[in-house]
Amino acid sequence: MLSTDPNVVLYNRKTLAASQHPKGLRSMADLCEAHPSRYRGKIGIYDTTNPFGYSSNSTYTTDAPGGWSHLRRLLPFCRPENSSGSLTEKVISGEYDAAVHVGGTVAIPIAERSGGLLGWTFYEEGTVAVPRALSIVETAPHPNAARLFLDYVLSAAGQQDAVSGGLGPYRPGTEGAGGIEPYQGLIRRLGKNRVFLAPYKGVADNAHAAYVRRWNSARK
Repeated sequence: MLSTDPNVVLYNRKTLAASQHPKGLRSMADLCEAHPSRYRGKIGIYDTTNPFGYSSNSTYTTDAPGGWSHLRRLLPFCRPENSSGSLTEKVISGEYDAAVHVGGTVAIPIAERSGGLLGWTFYEEGTVAVPRALSIVETAPHPNAARLFLDYVLSAAGQQDAVSGGLGPYRPGTEGAGGIEPYQGLIRRLGKNRVFLAPYKGVADNAHAAYVRRWNSARK
């Protein structure tokens, strides 16, 4: 595993008053339901048809207490996107007041350099961390060289280089940077029961399709 990158809520401090700054999906849903005409279409979310978006959404709804309920309440106000980049850009421009399930390794450095325009937060009800995996393909022409590279990536030096590249390291003892915590740091900061590691496993096409249908139905 190369890294474990946490999801965050990214929000625009200029379009949202301090009392409206979200603490997670539950508080974001509370705000939207209190002022439905104001916030409809003003929240960005990672599309669940996207692999990262599916991992983020499904892990949240499976592991966060009340996850499906919070997401179901929020989805009618959301517009789906397929990258953290587009979500971030639309929060910066004010097209969106906030975006959820944004990759922290993209959003946090941008927020920290925004001069106070952007704010971010982990989810108070529990934050999803999405792993980046590495593997050696069966047809690799130089498998021993690939094994050496994997050894390096998982070494202290390799994980510190991952931090330098803006990723959230997995290896214990690695120092994070710019608000990006290593996985163990997330657990210390938020508590073990409030960090949900997205599983790396195959998902049957019919199971994914059923989840997408349920997700889309909640948006109507």
